[in-house]
Amino acid sequence: MGRTNACEAQRKRIDNAKKQAKHSGKGGESQLKNNAASQTLMCSVCRQTFMCTQKKLLPSHAESVISQGVSNAQYTLR
Repeated sequence: MGRTNACEAQRKRIDNAKKQAKHSGKGGESQLKNNAASQTLMCSVCRQTFMCTQKKLLPSHAESVISQGVSNAQYTLR
């Protein structure tokens, strides 16, 4: 094959088709289901859920809830 624009375009089409075939086996699923499943902590007052990795946010959330007049903010595992 020569180095003309048409040859380069054809080569890129073939390469992209190979990449698509290689990566199409993963399913292309988003992480929305996994993110929803990881919402394991729930505030007992406002029922807001938090990811298990966000424990540092809980005191600030409790302070903001308590400042609104609620005095018993507790967090339970879902």
